[in-house]
Amino acid sequence: MFQATYIVFLIITILYNQTASCFDSFYGVKTKEYPKTSCHKFANIESAGRCLGACGITMDIIVMISHDETTQTCMCCSDMTGSDIAGPNWKSFVPLPCADGYATYYLMPYQICLKYFPVPVSYSTAQANCQAEGTNLIKIDSQEKYDIFKDYHVPIANNSIIHVWVQGEKVGGQWQFDDGTLIPGFCPIRMSNKPGEVHLRAEGSTSFKCTDFHNGGPFHYSCEYNRVLSFNN
Repeated sequence: MFQATYIVFLIITILYNQTASCFDSFYGVKTKEYPKTSCHKFANIESAGRCLGACGITMDIIVMISHDETTQTCMCCSDMTGSDIAGPNWKSFVPLPCADGYATYYLMPYQICLKYFPVPVSYSTAQANCQAEGTNLIKIDSQEKYDIFKDYHVPIANNSIIHVWVQGEKVGGQWQFDDGTLIPGFCPIRMSNKPGEVHLRAEGSTSFKCTDFHNGGPFHYSCEYNRVLSFNN
């Protein structure tokens, strides 16, 4: 167990179009834990913020980061089983997880929180339900987000085909996210182009394609919200 002094770090808020993605401040606690011999070490890192950046690039899971400003040493911890590396100048931070029921992923500089809802609804209802939680339908806008989508949904599918509403609507013949930006196609799109099929669903079991469908469905859906990852040193 971490012996945490409940000191809130990072006070950053980004104002963002809420129809695109939900961003919030990233909060955590400063802990008295020392870094461990099982943590990954970086030298010549000037600040806790840069330490976080280095950790985010190299690690999929961040349990704790530790930074020593005097030696400019950064420790990225996903495995806390090692022995303590004691010292008077360590500043260690433990990221708080996503809200209950949400899976936590890291895609620098964001923490991505995902939740799958096994409730068959229409696209518009899925959209409204996510927004009621302060989130949005998942937005697959990069190869990394597609990989995260697969990593999260493959165990849910459990070798069966699932259909999940994802952010996307056809407007004026072009596929767009909720903020009006064009969908880049990182989720392979397969279209039937039938009249009225102007919303996107992802379907698959071990890999996924995005296909068009009308508003009705009904299909399951996944919501996401993103938090900025940074530290106030």
